[in-house]
Amino acid sequence: MLTEGEFRALIVLRGEMTVSELATNLDRSLSYTSELVTRLGTAGLVKIRRQGKTKQIRLSDTKALELLGNLTQQYSHIDWPELLSGSALRVCYYLDTPRTATDLARRADVHRSTVHRALSPLQHRGIVYQTDDNTYALNEGFEQLSVFAQELAHQTHRQTVKAQINTYTILWESLDEFLVQTDTEIVDENFTPTGPDQFQRYDLPLLARDRRYYLYSETTEDLSPETLCCHMLVIDSGARTQSYCLLLLSHIDIDRDKLRSQAVKYDVDDVVDELCTYLNTSGDQRTSRLPEWEDFQELAEEYGVTA
Repeated sequence: MLTEGEFRALIVLRGEMTVSELATNLDRSLSYTSELVTRLGTAGLVKIRRQGKTKQIRLSDTKALELLGNLTQQYSHIDWPELLSGSALRVCYYLDTPRTATDLARRADVHRSTVHRALSPLQHRGIVYQTDDNTYALNEGFEQLSVFAQELAHQTHRQTVKAQINTYTILWESLDEFLVQTDTEIVDENFTPTGPDQFQRYDLPLLARDRRYYLYSETTEDLSPETLCCHMLVIDSGARTQSYCLLLLSHIDIDRDKLRSQAVKYDVDDVVDELCTYLNTSGDQRTSRLPEWEDFQELAEEYGVTA
């Protein structure tokens, strides 16, 4: 997320400064500070303008920086750059609710020992505490730390999309990934097409729409049917979409454990559980958004799916 040097630059930067003035305040070299400013500019955290041969820099107007300013002003005695550099801020991203070290490690994609090592200084400062059931939680007054981490990630995601297209909507996001809706094609290798168009891969052609959907991820190489199902429910969890997901679940040999794991990740586990229960009971247990079993059988027959 942010290095210690980037943190210190954001805290030191007040008003408008030249790169040289910022380097002096940071007690770092001009070349180091220039590279640092470039990274912060790419992330949308500072605004850079040229005045002759000189670069003038100032903080951008983002929610993340507003929260960072609140933290540093309210708790000026705390060395935030030292505490939050490395994996600490990655872990804090997921402390919006009390979580175990195992859960935090899985979500932040780090080792459990890294979670303990990252949170130990925060515990020592009284920022984080452990509950009786061995979950980590933020103490009262420091809840904004998790919000700051989430807003910082959101800002980074926005800059990533804006480098590709102008008009978009982020539908879901985590620390390193996000699901975006747009009217424009994206050809970057880290943007994987998803949504209704991808049902054709499984011989389930859905009505084409003008909207396009992409998963941004630097690690996902292919879109599994389990993930596609969850993406569809994030995009729209209405009755028609749920019927399409039922078709996919009936047509493909789905890994139910993987489906459940992805459903939890995308926060659609309740809906996925209802879909699975519906199929397991041949429609005997259904919600109001799911079709009568006979209606679903007719739909499945239209698509050549055995219900």
